[in-house]
Amino acid sequence: MKEIVDVLRQSLEDEILSKGEKRFVKELVAEKSLSPDDLNFLRSKIYDLAHEKVTPSNYSFIIDWIKSANAALLAKSAEKSTAYFSPGESCRNAIINQINQTARILKICVFTISDDLISEAILAAHRRGVDIRILTDNDKAFDLGSDIDKFFKKGLIIKIDGTANHMHHKFMISDDHTLVTGSYNWTNSAARYNQENIIVTAEAGLIKPFLNEFDKLWNGMELYR
Repeated sequence: MKEIVDVLRQSLEDEILSKGEKRFVKELVAEKSLSPDDLNFLRSKIYDLAHEKVTPSNYSFIIDWIKSANAALLAKSAEKSTAYFSPGESCRNAIINQINQTARILKICVFTISDDLISEAILAAHRRGVDIRILTDNDKAFDLGSDIDKFFKKGLIIKIDGTANHMHHKFMISDDHTLVTGSYNWTNSAARYNQENIIVTAEAGLIKPFLNEFDKLWNGMELYR
């Protein structure tokens, strides 16, 4: 991984992450078949390097560099899919890891969000400039423990259905190329007690209909206020 870190460090010194450097990083990531822990280490290194170099005058460049550097780590098989199950931490960790990997846009369509660990990952993504759009159920948005109002107060854009029925989906699309979906509710109970599942996939044939469904719901629902 030192080779990848060296390329990222040099691009920061040059104040540009060129197409060639991004391609080289992607090739190294694919060649070395890095684990999720390896990728998380590299993402942490990106923020460490950026923190060392950021100044008031180069802040805009640093934000763009972070997005580009994170995007360069996203070399993965177009057909790769992994299943996770609860109770336990695997579903929660898979969701958080994918949120942490997101470089540009995060589309979240879930029945309820009350797991503070997942919520903090969402807010951290918002702080680093990820475009986040959340669709959720109008009834569950006002449940005790729901984090929807917290998101709203932090400036996230949220839409809810305005019907007596439930918006019962549980899926998320990261950067329009990775889908997380399954029965898993984004709650502490799902991690601690419930028999739940999610699948994380980069299969384009699955992602496209979910993107279409998200856009349809987004255009038809009302803003949370």
